[in-house]
Amino acid sequence: MKKYLEITLNTIKNNLSGQNFTAQRLLEALKLSEPTLPISTLRWRLYSLKNAGKIESPARGIYTLSKHEKFEPNLESGLYQMTKEIKKQFPYARFCIWPSNLLNQFTNHQPSIYFNIIEVEKDAIEGVFSHLKQKYKNMFLNPNKKEIDYYISSHSKSIIVKTLYQRAPLTIDQTEKNPFPKLEKILVDLIAEPDIFSIYQGSELKNIWREVCQRYAINFSTLNNYAKRRKVEGKVNQLIGELGLHTYREQNL
Repeated sequence: MKKYLEITLNTIKNNLSGQNFTAQRLLEALKLSEPTLPISTLRWRLYSLKNAGKIESPARGIYTLSKHEKFEPNLESGLYQMTKEIKKQFPYARFCIWPSNLLNQFTNHQPSIYFNIIEVEKDAIEGVFSHLKQKYKNMFLNPNKKEIDYYISSHSKSIIVKTLYQRAPLTIDQTEKNPFPKLEKILVDLIAEPDIFSIYQGSELKNIWREVCQRYAINFSTLNNYAKRRKVEGKVNQLIGELGLHTYREQNL
């Protein structure tokens, strides 16, 4: 399999470097070396190359050679343990976990307080919260603004358990195979939930968006679709315009 991935990657470098391409366009480029290659097999290779960080997918069905860093989140041991517990007790639940201080690498100021976020699909959230509350302190289920201002904002390492939106864009880290939000989701959530992410509003919100879009490959189709579901598409487009990020979007759509 590794041999064929190398053949595919070399074909991209030699024939499609510096441009966006589709699976069908790549299939045509591979005809000389693999005339009977099925499109389904090629799509699997593209999936593998994307996960390896060799290519990017700036929009659905569109690919290009990677020009950005690969986003590889690392969770602290406590969050890994929490993930294992949820997987064991609720094996079919869709969820993700991430720490808010992940955002500090994109900000000018470094907040001294951070919190951990667990997002769980609606049908399982009550069960997950009840199970974890037996072991962990400072847990809040879908907290309101008062709880955020009085308790979470003043206590580091609080745990927020909130409802995961349907079809929210998630990924998995390649080391432990743990569910993690895609950057597109995080960017939209910062706008959709200003109460929870109050320390990352204003100029810091702009810093985060600017740094993320410059450093990583953002799929604007994924971002826009999620923004629509969160009913903040207008705010997202306004921020993109203010920051001049429309050039990234135009390149990627």
